[in-house]
Amino acid sequence: MKLTLLTVSVITAAMALAFSLDAAASPRFWLILGLPYLALAALAVYKLWDEGVLLDVLAPRWGDLSVGFVTGLVLVVASWGARAVLTPADSTRLGWLFRIYAQLGDTDALQRSVVYTSALFAIVICEELVWRSMVLDELTRRFGARRGWPLSALCYGVTALPTLYTLRDPIAGYNPLLVTAALGCGIVWSFLTSLKGRLVPALIAHAFFTYFSLMQFRWPAG
Repeated sequence: MKLTLLTVSVITAAMALAFSLDAAASPRFWLILGLPYLALAALAVYKLWDEGVLLDVLAPRWGDLSVGFVTGLVLVVASWGARAVLTPADSTRLGWLFRIYAQLGDTDALQRSVVYTSALFAIVICEELVWRSMVLDELTRRFGARRGWPLSALCYGVTALPTLYTLRDPIAGYNPLLVTAALGCGIVWSFLTSLKGRLVPALIAHAFFTYFSLMQFRWPAG
């Protein structure tokens, strides 16, 4: 449990700092979030290599692309539905969503930037290595497969708890959007990895969901 506790502690602190107003729409946001993930992902890769399963976990296989694409698409559609319920266009709760976009900066500029787009995908890869490899493996060994993947998703969601406060809106109050997304997506990605025994399908789904949710589409349109 040491690695799991270390990961939850480090990433929770990083989320609190990265999603603060001081880091909004600046390179600091990406550095504060990315550097801890990079260090933890390097540890995850070392563990996979040391255990002799690096290629087994990371090597793509036939069908990975289609499974990842379909899963990512389902999550994107589900997120639209969740946003429609949680942040309807005529509600003050729409401020929650605007606060997230303000933290990221101009999504059109981000999409045109090779550096920021690469940073986005790098963080996604690191997240999967950390949560759906290192943490999931440790929890599965400790609690078994049936409990391991839900606990991994729960830990992933816990790290987003600081954003309830840091992304709050003066009128709408505490912001639950990232916590909800982390829990919901974490359940899907952890279950998919546990089911497949490999990382690539969940990695593709995560990358698809993140890119098309945060950069390709805006909400509400107009």
